[in-house]
Amino acid sequence: MSASREKKQRRSDPQQGLTQKERAELREQKAAKQKTVLYTAVGVIVAILVVILLVWDSGIFQRGATALTVNGRNYNVNDVEYYFRSAMNSAYSSGMTFDTTTDLREQYVDEEQTQTYYDYFMEQAIESLKQVSVLENAAEEAGYAFTEEDQAAVDNTVAYMKSYASQLGASSFEGFLKANYGKYMTPGAYEDCLHREVLVSSYKNTYMDGLDITDDAIQTYYDEHKDELDSFTFRTIQIDGTAPSGTDEEGNTVEPTEAESTAAMQAAKAKADEFAAAVEAAEDKEATFAELAPDYVSESSKENYESDPDYSLTTALSGTSVASRAYGEWLLDTSRTAGDVGVVEYDTGYYVVLFQERYLDETPTADIRHILIKAELTQEDDPATEGVDESTVPTQEALDAAKAEAQSLLDEWNAGDKTAESFGALAEANSDDPGSNTNGGLYEEVYKGQMFDAFNDWIFDEARQPGDTTLIENTQSGQQGWHVVYYQGANNPVWKLDADSALREADLNAWLDEQTQGLEAVQGDGMKYVYN
Repeated sequence: MSASREKKQRRSDPQQGLTQKERAELREQKAAKQKTVLYTAVGVIVAILVVILLVWDSGIFQRGATALTVNGRNYNVNDVEYYFRSAMNSAYSSGMTFDTTTDLREQYVDEEQTQTYYDYFMEQAIESLKQVSVLENAAEEAGYAFTEEDQAAVDNTVAYMKSYASQLGASSFEGFLKANYGKYMTPGAYEDCLHREVLVSSYKNTYMDGLDITDDAIQTYYDEHKDELDSFTFRTIQIDGTAPSGTDEEGNTVEPTEAESTAAMQAAKAKADEFAAAVEAAEDKEATFAELAPDYVSESSKENYESDPDYSLTTALSGTSVASRAYGEWLLDTSRTAGDVGVVEYDTGYYVVLFQERYLDETPTADIRHILIKAELTQEDDPATEGVDESTVPTQEALDAAKAEAQSLLDEWNAGDKTAESFGALAEANSDDPGSNTNGGLYEEVYKGQMFDAFNDWIFDEARQPGDTTLIENTQSGQQGWHVVYYQGANNPVWKLDADSALREADLNAWLDEQTQGLEAVQGDGMKYVYN
Protein backbone atom coordinates (compact mmCIF):
# COMPACT_ATOMS: atom_id res chain seq x y z
CA MET A 1 0.00 0.00 0.00
CA SER A 2 1.40 3.43 -0.86
CA ALA A 3 2.22 5.88 1.95
CA SER A 4 -0.32 8.43 0.78
CA ARG A 5 -3.09 5.79 0.58
CA GLU A 6 -2.16 4.45 4.05
CA LYS A 7 -2.28 8.00 5.40
CA LYS A 8 -5.63 8.60 3.85
CA GLN A 9 -6.98 5.36 5.32
CA ARG A 10 -5.81 6.34 8.78
CA ARG A 11 -7.50 9.73 8.52
CA SER A 12 -10.75 8.05 7.57
CA ASP A 13 -10.62 5.45 10.38
CA PRO A 14 -12.25 6.90 13.52
CA GLN A 15 -10.68 4.14 15.69
CA GLN A 16 -7.12 5.21 15.01
CA GLY A 17 -5.36 6.10 18.31
CA LEU A 18 -7.99 4.43 20.61
CA THR A 19 -7.03 2.16 23.50
CA GLN A 20 -8.05 -1.52 23.57
CA LYS A 21 -10.80 -0.80 26.14
CA GLU A 22 -12.14 2.10 24.12
CA ARG A 23 -12.21 -0.09 21.02
CA ALA A 24 -14.24 -2.76 22.92
CA GLU A 25 -16.77 -0.17 24.15
CA LEU A 26 -17.11 1.22 20.62
CA ARG A 27 -17.79 -2.23 19.22
CA GLU A 28 -20.59 -2.74 21.79
CA GLN A 29 -22.11 0.62 20.94
CA LYS A 30 -21.91 -0.17 17.23
CA ALA A 31 -23.57 -3.56 17.77
CA ALA A 32 -26.37 -1.94 19.77
CA LYS A 33 -26.84 0.67 17.06
CA GLN A 34 -26.99 -2.02 14.36
CA LYS A 35 -29.72 -3.84 16.33
CA THR A 36 -31.71 -0.62 16.60
CA VAL A 37 -31.38 -0.02 12.85
CA LEU A 38 -32.38 -3.64 12.17
CA TYR A 39 -35.44 -3.46 14.42
CA THR A 40 -36.45 -0.15 12.82
CA ALA A 41 -36.08 -1.66 9.33
CA VAL A 42 -38.14 -4.71 10.32
CA GLY A 43 -40.85 -2.38 11.69
CA VAL A 44 -40.95 -0.45 8.43
CA ILE A 45 -41.21 -3.71 6.45
CA VAL A 46 -44.06 -4.93 8.68
CA ALA A 47 -45.89 -1.61 8.24
CA ILE A 48 -45.48 -1.87 4.48
CA LEU A 49 -46.79 -5.45 4.56
CA VAL A 50 -49.82 -4.33 6.58
CA VAL A 51 -50.59 -1.65 3.98
CA ILE A 52 -50.15 -4.18 1.17
CA LEU A 53 -52.47 -6.64 2.92
CA LEU A 54 -55.07 -3.93 3.46
CA VAL A 55 -54.86 -2.92 -0.20
CA TRP A 56 -55.01 -6.58 -1.23
CA ASP A 57 -58.06 -7.13 0.94
CA SER A 58 -59.70 -4.10 -0.68
CA GLY A 59 -59.58 -5.92 -4.02
CA ILE A 60 -57.57 -3.27 -5.90
CA PHE A 61 -55.01 -5.77 -7.15
CA GLN A 62 -57.55 -8.49 -7.91
CA ARG A 63 -60.08 -6.45 -9.84
CA GLY A 64 -57.37 -4.78 -11.87
CA ALA A 65 -55.83 -8.09 -12.92
CA THR A 66 -56.28 -9.18 -16.52
CA ALA A 67 -58.65 -12.12 -16.61
CA LEU A 68 -59.07 -12.44 -20.38
CA THR A 69 -57.33 -11.16 -23.49
CA VAL A 70 -59.33 -11.21 -26.71
CA ASN A 71 -58.64 -9.61 -30.06
CA GLY A 72 -55.89 -7.41 -28.63
CA ARG A 73 -58.04 -6.19 -25.74
CA ASN A 74 -57.53 -6.97 -22.05
CA TYR A 75 -60.54 -7.51 -19.83
CA ASN A 76 -60.16 -7.40 -16.07
CA VAL A 77 -61.86 -9.45 -13.37
CA ASN A 78 -64.96 -7.25 -13.16
CA ASP A 79 -65.36 -7.16 -16.95
CA VAL A 80 -65.51 -10.95 -17.11
CA GLU A 81 -67.58 -11.17 -13.92
CA TYR A 82 -70.16 -8.77 -15.38
CA TYR A 83 -70.84 -11.01 -18.38
CA PHE A 84 -70.58 -14.18 -16.29
CA ARG A 85 -73.19 -12.92 -13.84
CA SER A 86 -75.35 -11.58 -16.66
CA ALA A 87 -75.43 -15.05 -18.24
CA MET A 88 -76.19 -16.56 -14.86
CA ASN A 89 -79.01 -14.11 -14.07
CA SER A 90 -80.52 -14.52 -17.52
CA ALA A 91 -80.55 -18.31 -17.18
CA TYR A 92 -82.08 -18.12 -13.72
CA SER A 93 -84.81 -15.73 -14.91
CA SER A 94 -85.64 -18.04 -17.81
CA GLY A 95 -86.27 -20.96 -15.45
CA MET A 96 -82.99 -22.89 -15.40
CA THR A 97 -82.74 -24.76 -12.10
CA PHE A 98 -79.56 -24.26 -10.13
CA ASP A 99 -78.81 -23.23 -6.57
CA THR A 100 -77.37 -19.73 -6.39
CA THR A 101 -76.16 -20.37 -2.83
CA THR A 102 -74.06 -23.38 -3.82
CA ASP A 103 -70.79 -23.32 -5.79
CA LEU A 104 -71.63 -23.54 -9.50
CA ARG A 105 -68.54 -25.70 -9.97
CA GLU A 106 -70.35 -28.42 -8.04
CA GLN A 107 -73.60 -28.28 -10.04
CA TYR A 108 -74.11 -29.74 -13.48
CA VAL A 109 -76.14 -28.60 -16.45
CA ASP A 110 -76.82 -32.14 -17.68
CA GLU A 111 -77.68 -35.42 -16.02
CA GLU A 112 -74.50 -37.00 -17.40
CA GLN A 113 -72.52 -34.36 -15.45
CA THR A 114 -70.34 -33.44 -18.42
CA GLN A 115 -70.49 -29.67 -17.84
CA THR A 116 -70.80 -27.61 -14.67
CA TYR A 117 -72.87 -24.47 -14.49
CA TYR A 118 -69.66 -22.54 -13.89
CA ASP A 119 -68.20 -23.76 -17.19
CA TYR A 120 -71.52 -23.19 -18.95
CA PHE A 121 -71.79 -19.54 -17.85
CA MET A 122 -68.08 -18.90 -18.37
CA GLU A 123 -68.43 -20.18 -21.93
CA GLN A 124 -71.20 -17.66 -22.54
CA ALA A 125 -69.23 -14.84 -20.91
CA ILE A 126 -66.21 -15.54 -23.11
CA GLU A 127 -68.35 -15.72 -26.26
CA SER A 128 -69.96 -12.41 -25.29
CA LEU A 129 -66.57 -10.78 -24.80
CA LYS A 130 -65.39 -12.07 -28.18
CA GLN A 131 -68.26 -10.18 -29.79
CA VAL A 132 -67.69 -7.19 -27.53
CA SER A 133 -64.02 -7.02 -28.54
CA VAL A 134 -64.95 -7.07 -32.23
CA LEU A 135 -67.53 -4.33 -31.74
CA GLU A 136 -65.24 -2.18 -29.60
CA ASN A 137 -62.50 -2.36 -32.22
CA ALA A 138 -64.94 -1.68 -35.06
CA ALA A 139 -66.44 1.30 -33.21
CA GLU A 140 -62.97 2.68 -32.58
CA GLU A 141 -61.95 2.26 -36.21
CA ALA A 142 -65.18 3.89 -37.38
CA GLY A 143 -64.62 6.82 -35.02
CA TYR A 144 -67.89 6.15 -33.23
CA ALA A 145 -68.27 8.59 -30.34
CA PHE A 146 -70.19 8.01 -27.14
CA THR A 147 -73.24 10.27 -27.42
CA GLU A 148 -75.19 12.22 -24.82
CA GLU A 149 -78.02 9.76 -25.35
CA ASP A 150 -75.62 6.88 -24.64
CA GLN A 151 -74.48 8.56 -21.42
CA ALA A 152 -78.09 9.17 -20.44
CA ALA A 153 -78.73 5.43 -20.85
CA VAL A 154 -75.85 4.67 -18.46
CA ASP A 155 -76.99 7.30 -15.96
CA ASN A 156 -80.60 6.08 -16.07
CA THR A 157 -79.54 2.47 -15.52
CA VAL A 158 -77.37 3.42 -12.54
CA ALA A 159 -80.20 5.49 -11.06
CA TYR A 160 -82.65 2.62 -11.54
CA MET A 161 -80.28 0.09 -9.96
CA LYS A 162 -79.66 2.38 -6.98
CA SER A 163 -83.40 2.75 -6.51
CA TYR A 164 -83.88 -1.01 -6.86
CA ALA A 165 -81.12 -1.69 -4.32
CA SER A 166 -82.77 0.72 -1.90
CA GLN A 167 -86.16 -0.97 -2.35
CA LEU A 168 -84.56 -4.32 -1.52
CA GLY A 169 -83.15 -2.86 1.67
CA ALA A 170 -79.48 -3.00 0.64
CA SER A 171 -77.25 -1.18 3.14
CA SER A 172 -75.25 0.36 0.30
CA PHE A 173 -75.19 0.41 -3.48
CA GLU A 174 -71.66 -1.01 -3.46
CA GLY A 175 -72.81 -3.89 -1.26
CA PHE A 176 -75.69 -4.55 -3.64
CA LEU A 177 -73.29 -4.66 -6.60
CA LYS A 178 -70.93 -7.03 -4.83
CA ALA A 179 -73.82 -9.36 -4.01
CA ASN A 180 -74.94 -9.42 -7.63
CA TYR A 181 -71.73 -8.98 -9.64
CA GLY A 182 -69.00 -10.42 -7.44
CA LYS A 183 -67.01 -9.19 -4.44
CA TYR A 184 -64.60 -7.04 -6.48
CA MET A 185 -67.30 -4.99 -8.22
CA THR A 186 -67.44 -1.28 -7.37
CA PRO A 187 -69.81 1.48 -8.54
CA GLY A 188 -67.06 2.82 -10.80
CA ALA A 189 -66.31 -0.59 -12.31
CA TYR A 190 -70.03 -1.19 -12.81
CA GLU A 191 -70.38 2.09 -14.70
CA ASP A 192 -67.38 1.10 -16.84
CA CYS A 193 -69.15 -2.16 -17.72
CA LEU A 194 -72.36 -0.29 -18.53
CA HIS A 195 -70.42 2.21 -20.62
CA ARG A 196 -68.96 -0.63 -22.69
CA GLU A 197 -72.32 -2.38 -23.02
CA VAL A 198 -74.10 0.78 -24.18
CA LEU A 199 -71.25 1.59 -26.56
CA VAL A 200 -71.31 -1.79 -28.32
CA SER A 201 -75.12 -1.82 -28.36
CA SER A 202 -75.24 1.64 -29.93
CA TYR A 203 -72.58 0.71 -32.45
CA LYS A 204 -74.51 -2.43 -33.36
CA ASN A 205 -77.53 -0.25 -34.08
CA THR A 206 -75.36 2.11 -36.11
CA TYR A 207 -73.97 -0.83 -38.08
CA MET A 208 -77.44 -2.25 -38.75
CA ASP A 209 -78.83 1.16 -39.72
CA GLY A 210 -76.11 1.39 -42.36
CA LEU A 211 -77.10 -1.87 -44.05
CA ASP A 212 -78.91 -1.67 -47.38
CA ILE A 213 -82.15 -3.66 -47.05
CA THR A 214 -84.18 -3.52 -50.26
CA ASP A 215 -87.93 -3.83 -50.70
CA ASP A 216 -87.33 -7.01 -52.73
CA ALA A 217 -85.42 -8.53 -49.80
CA ILE A 218 -88.26 -7.61 -47.44
CA GLN A 219 -90.85 -9.16 -49.77
CA THR A 220 -88.80 -12.34 -50.07
CA TYR A 221 -88.51 -12.51 -46.29
CA TYR A 222 -92.29 -12.13 -45.96
CA ASP A 223 -92.94 -14.90 -48.48
CA GLU A 224 -90.75 -17.22 -46.38
CA HIS A 225 -92.13 -16.16 -42.98
CA LYS A 226 -95.86 -15.59 -43.47
CA ASP A 227 -96.72 -17.61 -40.37
CA GLU A 228 -94.69 -15.16 -38.27
CA LEU A 229 -95.74 -11.90 -39.94
CA ASP A 230 -99.42 -12.35 -40.78
CA SER A 231 -102.08 -11.06 -38.40
CA PHE A 232 -105.05 -13.08 -37.15
CA THR A 233 -108.54 -12.37 -35.88
CA PHE A 234 -110.36 -15.11 -33.98
CA ARG A 235 -112.61 -15.86 -31.02
CA THR A 236 -111.80 -18.34 -28.28
CA ILE A 237 -113.08 -19.66 -24.96
CA GLN A 238 -111.43 -21.96 -22.46
CA ILE A 239 -113.25 -24.90 -20.89
CA ASP A 240 -111.51 -26.18 -17.79
CA GLY A 241 -111.06 -29.92 -17.39
CA THR A 242 -109.44 -29.93 -13.96
CA ALA A 243 -110.99 -32.33 -11.45
CA PRO A 244 -111.68 -30.60 -8.12
CA SER A 245 -109.68 -31.62 -5.09
CA GLY A 246 -111.40 -32.77 -1.89
CA THR A 247 -110.72 -32.87 1.84
CA ASP A 248 -110.48 -35.75 4.28
CA GLU A 249 -112.04 -35.98 7.73
CA GLU A 250 -109.18 -33.96 9.20
CA GLY A 251 -109.55 -31.18 6.66
CA ASN A 252 -106.47 -32.07 4.64
CA THR A 253 -106.51 -31.54 0.87
CA VAL A 254 -107.02 -34.74 -1.12
CA GLU A 255 -105.87 -34.62 -4.74
CA PRO A 256 -108.18 -36.16 -7.36
CA THR A 257 -107.51 -39.70 -8.49
CA GLU A 258 -106.40 -40.51 -12.01
CA ALA A 259 -109.89 -41.79 -12.78
CA GLU A 260 -111.46 -38.55 -11.53
CA SER A 261 -109.04 -36.47 -13.61
CA THR A 262 -109.82 -38.52 -16.71
CA ALA A 263 -113.56 -38.13 -16.13
CA ALA A 264 -113.20 -34.35 -15.71
CA MET A 265 -111.32 -34.07 -19.01
CA GLN A 266 -113.96 -36.18 -20.76
CA ALA A 267 -116.70 -33.91 -19.40
CA ALA A 268 -114.83 -30.83 -20.59
CA LYS A 269 -114.41 -32.37 -24.05
CA ALA A 270 -118.13 -33.10 -24.27
CA LYS A 271 -118.93 -29.54 -23.24
CA ALA A 272 -116.47 -28.12 -25.77
CA ASP A 273 -117.89 -30.31 -28.56
CA GLU A 274 -121.40 -29.20 -27.68
CA PHE A 275 -120.43 -25.52 -27.83
CA ALA A 276 -118.52 -25.97 -31.09
CA ALA A 277 -121.46 -27.78 -32.69
CA ALA A 278 -123.86 -24.99 -31.71
CA VAL A 279 -121.56 -22.35 -33.23
CA GLU A 280 -120.95 -24.44 -36.33
CA ALA A 281 -124.69 -24.81 -36.96
CA ALA A 282 -125.47 -21.11 -36.52
CA GLU A 283 -126.05 -18.80 -39.44
CA ASP A 284 -124.15 -15.99 -37.68
CA LYS A 285 -121.27 -17.81 -36.03
CA GLU A 286 -119.63 -14.77 -34.45
CA ALA A 287 -122.83 -13.58 -32.78
CA THR A 288 -123.67 -17.09 -31.58
CA PHE A 289 -120.16 -17.60 -30.20
CA ALA A 290 -120.40 -14.37 -28.17
CA GLU A 291 -123.97 -15.12 -27.03
CA LEU A 292 -123.33 -18.69 -25.83
CA ALA A 293 -119.85 -18.20 -24.37
CA PRO A 294 -121.03 -17.19 -20.84
CA ASP A 295 -122.89 -20.52 -20.49
CA TYR A 296 -119.77 -22.62 -21.14
CA VAL A 297 -116.92 -20.85 -19.37
CA SER A 298 -116.09 -21.13 -15.66
CA GLU A 299 -118.12 -19.21 -13.09
CA SER A 300 -115.18 -16.89 -12.40
CA SER A 301 -115.10 -15.83 -16.07
CA LYS A 302 -118.84 -15.71 -16.77
CA GLU A 303 -119.31 -12.04 -15.88
CA ASN A 304 -116.57 -10.92 -18.29
CA TYR A 305 -118.21 -12.66 -21.24
CA GLU A 306 -121.69 -11.42 -20.27
CA SER A 307 -120.68 -7.78 -19.92
CA ASP A 308 -118.57 -7.61 -23.08
CA PRO A 309 -119.69 -9.44 -26.25
CA ASP A 310 -116.17 -9.04 -27.67
CA TYR A 311 -114.40 -10.46 -24.62
CA SER A 312 -113.75 -13.64 -26.61
CA LEU A 313 -112.36 -11.67 -29.58
CA THR A 314 -108.62 -11.54 -30.23
CA THR A 315 -106.63 -9.69 -32.85
CA ALA A 316 -103.06 -10.94 -32.92
CA LEU A 317 -100.70 -8.54 -34.67
CA SER A 318 -98.30 -11.32 -35.59
CA GLY A 319 -98.29 -15.05 -36.07
CA THR A 320 -95.35 -15.25 -33.69
CA SER A 321 -97.65 -14.54 -30.77
CA VAL A 322 -100.21 -16.98 -32.16
CA ALA A 323 -97.70 -19.81 -32.49
CA SER A 324 -96.96 -19.81 -28.79
CA ARG A 325 -100.56 -20.60 -27.88
CA ALA A 326 -101.98 -24.08 -27.40
CA TYR A 327 -104.22 -23.60 -30.43
CA GLY A 328 -101.46 -21.94 -32.51
CA GLU A 329 -100.91 -24.89 -34.82
CA TRP A 330 -104.64 -25.07 -35.56
CA LEU A 331 -104.80 -21.34 -36.41
CA LEU A 332 -101.64 -21.42 -38.54
CA ASP A 333 -102.89 -24.29 -40.71
CA THR A 334 -102.82 -22.87 -44.26
CA SER A 335 -106.12 -24.63 -45.07
CA ARG A 336 -107.95 -22.57 -42.44
CA THR A 337 -110.88 -20.52 -43.79
CA ALA A 338 -113.23 -17.96 -42.23
CA GLY A 339 -115.88 -19.64 -40.05
CA ASP A 340 -113.84 -22.74 -39.18
CA VAL A 341 -114.48 -23.96 -35.63
CA GLY A 342 -111.97 -26.10 -33.76
CA VAL A 343 -111.70 -27.89 -30.42
CA VAL A 344 -108.10 -27.99 -29.21
CA GLU A 345 -106.90 -29.88 -26.16
CA TYR A 346 -104.37 -28.49 -23.70
CA ASP A 347 -102.98 -29.99 -20.48
CA THR A 348 -105.98 -29.20 -18.23
CA GLY A 349 -108.89 -28.64 -20.58
CA TYR A 350 -110.01 -27.56 -24.06
CA TYR A 351 -110.16 -24.43 -26.19
CA VAL A 352 -112.93 -23.78 -28.67
CA VAL A 353 -111.70 -21.49 -31.45
CA LEU A 354 -113.57 -19.66 -34.20
CA PHE A 355 -111.27 -18.60 -37.04
CA GLN A 356 -112.28 -15.31 -38.64
CA GLU A 357 -109.43 -13.84 -40.67
CA ARG A 358 -105.76 -14.11 -41.57
CA TYR A 359 -104.28 -11.06 -43.28
CA LEU A 360 -101.22 -8.88 -43.78
CA ASP A 361 -101.76 -5.77 -41.65
CA GLU A 362 -100.75 -2.72 -43.68
CA THR A 363 -101.70 -0.21 -40.96
CA PRO A 364 -98.81 2.28 -40.79
CA THR A 365 -96.95 3.01 -37.60
CA ALA A 366 -96.53 6.62 -36.49
CA ASP A 367 -93.63 8.92 -35.71
CA ILE A 368 -94.49 11.38 -32.94
CA ARG A 369 -92.81 13.88 -30.65
CA HIS A 370 -94.05 14.72 -27.19
CA ILE A 371 -93.34 16.75 -24.08
CA LEU A 372 -94.39 15.23 -20.77
CA ILE A 373 -95.15 17.65 -17.95
CA LYS A 374 -95.64 15.56 -14.81
CA ALA A 375 -97.80 16.92 -12.03
CA GLU A 376 -95.84 17.59 -8.85
CA LEU A 377 -96.43 15.22 -5.94
CA THR A 378 -96.90 17.26 -2.78
CA GLN A 379 -99.16 15.10 -0.60
CA GLU A 380 -98.11 12.85 2.26
CA ASP A 381 -99.51 9.38 2.64
CA ASP A 382 -102.47 9.24 5.03
CA PRO A 383 -102.20 6.03 7.10
CA ALA A 384 -105.94 6.19 7.77
CA THR A 385 -106.76 5.39 4.13
CA GLU A 386 -105.96 1.76 3.42
CA GLY A 387 -104.93 0.81 -0.08
CA VAL A 388 -104.31 4.41 -1.15
CA ASP A 389 -100.91 6.07 -1.12
CA GLU A 390 -101.62 9.77 -1.40
CA SER A 391 -97.92 10.53 -1.87
CA THR A 392 -98.14 9.01 -5.36
CA VAL A 393 -101.32 10.88 -6.35
CA PRO A 394 -101.08 14.53 -7.45
CA THR A 395 -103.67 17.04 -6.30
CA GLN A 396 -106.08 18.58 -8.79
CA GLU A 397 -104.22 21.83 -8.30
CA ALA A 398 -100.96 20.14 -9.34
CA LEU A 399 -102.67 18.59 -12.39
CA ASP A 400 -104.08 21.97 -13.38
CA ALA A 401 -100.61 23.53 -13.04
CA ALA A 402 -99.13 20.81 -15.28
CA LYS A 403 -101.82 21.42 -17.88
CA ALA A 404 -101.19 25.15 -17.78
CA GLU A 405 -97.47 24.61 -18.31
CA ALA A 406 -98.15 22.21 -21.19
CA GLN A 407 -100.49 24.75 -22.81
CA SER A 408 -97.89 27.48 -22.37
CA LEU A 409 -95.30 25.36 -24.19
CA LEU A 410 -97.73 24.61 -27.02
CA ASP A 411 -98.52 28.34 -27.29
CA GLU A 412 -94.81 29.12 -27.43
CA TRP A 413 -94.32 26.60 -30.24
CA ASN A 414 -97.33 27.95 -32.16
CA ALA A 415 -95.88 31.45 -31.90
CA GLY A 416 -92.63 30.30 -33.53
CA ASP A 417 -91.79 28.57 -36.81
CA LYS A 418 -93.93 25.51 -35.91
CA THR A 419 -91.42 22.93 -37.10
CA ALA A 420 -90.50 19.48 -35.82
CA GLU A 421 -87.06 20.82 -34.91
CA SER A 422 -88.41 23.65 -32.77
CA PHE A 423 -90.76 21.23 -31.03
CA GLY A 424 -87.79 18.94 -30.39
CA ALA A 425 -85.86 21.80 -28.81
CA LEU A 426 -88.74 22.47 -26.43
CA ALA A 427 -88.92 18.77 -25.56
CA GLU A 428 -85.24 18.61 -24.70
CA ALA A 429 -85.51 21.67 -22.50
CA ASN A 430 -88.78 20.83 -20.73
CA SER A 431 -89.92 17.19 -20.98
CA ASP A 432 -90.02 14.98 -17.89
CA ASP A 433 -89.77 11.81 -20.01
CA PRO A 434 -86.20 10.43 -19.63
CA GLY A 435 -86.78 8.10 -22.57
CA SER A 436 -87.06 10.91 -25.09
CA ASN A 437 -85.93 14.22 -23.59
CA THR A 438 -82.47 13.86 -25.10
CA ASN A 439 -83.66 13.21 -28.67
CA GLY A 440 -86.24 15.91 -29.21
CA GLY A 441 -89.12 13.96 -27.66
CA LEU A 442 -89.12 11.62 -30.66
CA TYR A 443 -90.72 8.18 -30.70
CA GLU A 444 -90.56 6.46 -34.08
CA GLU A 445 -92.56 3.54 -35.42
CA VAL A 446 -95.21 3.65 -32.71
CA TYR A 447 -97.75 0.90 -33.38
CA LYS A 448 -101.43 0.64 -32.48
CA GLY A 449 -101.91 -0.28 -28.84
CA GLN A 450 -98.38 0.66 -27.80
CA MET A 451 -99.43 3.84 -25.98
CA PHE A 452 -102.22 4.36 -23.45
CA ASP A 453 -105.73 4.66 -24.90
CA ALA A 454 -106.13 8.45 -25.17
CA PHE A 455 -102.67 8.79 -26.75
CA ASN A 456 -103.26 5.85 -29.09
CA ASP A 457 -106.70 7.08 -30.23
CA TRP A 458 -105.38 10.53 -31.14
CA ILE A 459 -102.31 9.23 -33.00
CA PHE A 460 -104.25 6.75 -35.09
CA ASP A 461 -107.27 8.89 -35.84
CA GLU A 462 -107.93 8.57 -39.60
CA ALA A 463 -107.98 12.36 -39.92
CA ARG A 464 -104.49 12.77 -38.44
CA GLN A 465 -102.08 14.88 -40.53
CA PRO A 466 -98.36 15.67 -40.16
CA GLY A 467 -97.88 18.75 -38.00
CA ASP A 468 -101.02 18.19 -35.90
CA THR A 469 -100.64 18.96 -32.19
CA THR A 470 -102.74 18.51 -29.06
CA LEU A 471 -102.68 18.19 -25.28
CA ILE A 472 -103.42 14.77 -23.75
CA GLU A 473 -103.80 13.97 -20.06
CA ASN A 474 -101.87 10.99 -18.69
CA THR A 475 -103.65 9.30 -15.80
CA GLN A 476 -101.26 6.36 -15.46
CA SER A 477 -99.75 5.87 -12.00
CA GLY A 478 -96.34 7.48 -11.77
CA GLN A 479 -96.92 9.40 -15.02
CA GLN A 480 -99.81 11.65 -14.04
CA GLY A 481 -99.65 14.91 -15.92
CA TRP A 482 -100.07 16.28 -19.43
CA HIS A 483 -98.48 15.59 -22.81
CA VAL A 484 -97.91 18.10 -25.56
CA VAL A 485 -98.02 15.88 -28.66
CA TYR A 486 -96.79 16.55 -32.19
CA TYR A 487 -97.68 14.15 -35.01
CA GLN A 488 -94.67 13.92 -37.31
CA GLY A 489 -96.01 11.43 -39.84
CA ALA A 490 -96.73 7.84 -40.81
CA ASN A 491 -94.08 5.14 -41.02
CA ASN A 492 -93.93 1.58 -42.36
CA PRO A 493 -96.45 -1.03 -41.15
CA VAL A 494 -95.43 -3.35 -38.33
CA TRP A 495 -94.88 -6.40 -40.52
CA LYS A 496 -92.48 -4.52 -42.77
CA LEU A 497 -90.55 -3.16 -39.79
CA ASP A 498 -90.36 -6.68 -38.33
CA ALA A 499 -89.05 -8.09 -41.62
CA ASP A 500 -86.55 -5.26 -42.02
CA SER A 501 -85.34 -5.70 -38.42
CA ALA A 502 -84.96 -9.47 -38.82
CA LEU A 503 -82.89 -9.05 -42.00
CA ARG A 504 -80.61 -6.46 -40.40
CA GLU A 505 -80.11 -8.61 -37.33
CA ALA A 506 -79.34 -11.65 -39.48
CA ASP A 507 -76.72 -9.67 -41.41
CA LEU A 508 -75.20 -8.36 -38.17
CA ASN A 509 -74.98 -11.85 -36.70
CA ALA A 510 -73.42 -13.22 -39.88
CA TRP A 511 -70.80 -10.45 -39.74
CA LEU A 512 -70.11 -11.08 -36.06
CA ASP A 513 -69.79 -14.82 -36.66
CA GLU A 514 -67.29 -14.14 -39.41
CA GLN A 515 -65.31 -11.70 -37.25
CA THR A 516 -65.23 -13.92 -34.16
CA GLN A 517 -64.42 -17.12 -36.01
CA GLY A 518 -61.02 -18.32 -34.87
CA LEU A 519 -60.65 -15.64 -32.21
CA GLU A 520 -58.67 -16.96 -29.27
CA ALA A 521 -59.52 -15.92 -25.71
CA VAL A 522 -56.43 -16.19 -23.52
CA GLN A 523 -57.09 -16.48 -19.81
CA GLY A 524 -54.88 -14.39 -17.53
CA ASP A 525 -53.99 -14.58 -13.84
CA GLY A 526 -57.10 -12.61 -12.95
CA MET A 527 -59.41 -15.44 -14.05
CA LYS A 528 -58.95 -17.15 -10.68
CA TYR A 529 -60.71 -14.21 -9.03
CA VAL A 530 -63.83 -14.46 -11.21
CA TYR A 531 -66.70 -16.05 -9.26
CA ASN A 532 -64.36 -16.38 -6.31
